[in-house]
Amino acid sequence: EQGYQRRVRGVEREIPPYNGWGSEEDSRANCLKLIAQAPKRDFIKFMKKDRQGLESHVLRYLARMDTNRPIDIDRTFIISFFLSDGTISVFEPEKRNSGIVHGKFIERSRINKKDGGYYEAEDLFVGALVTFRSHQFIITDADEYAKKYAENHKDD
Repeated sequence: EQGYQRRVRGVEREIPPYNGWGSEEDSRANCLKLIAQAPKRDFIKFMKKDRQGLESHVLRYLARMDTNRPIDIDRTFIISFFLSDGTISVFEPEKRNSGIVHGKFIERSRINKKDGGYYEAEDLFVGALVTFRSHQFIITDADEYAKKYAENHKDD
């Protein structure tokens, strides 16, 4: 019986770099376990910050692309930050006769900052320069809920 059991030496696993498919947490979880499991979510934060009646707990910002390309200069985007799980989505509203497809620009997911970590609510404010998946945006305006939230949580 002992002959069939082999000891595996403690080999440190290297996690491959994120390739852009799915979420980074899912990719990391698939590398660590043989049977894939969904990453754990902060349930308490979700229950506190999830939609409650008419209050959606979503911070919405108007942004434009920071670029010199003539076709991209006039493009506007709506950046939504979901407080319940720290995810971000970017949507491009329809602009008639622009020749650019409108709709979902970046799917809802957690987005890494250049210096490490993930974007949080305090990183998004009017005038901020943010980089989402190699696209730079300048935040030009915020909705009333985002302004009130920033004012009430400036000490956090």
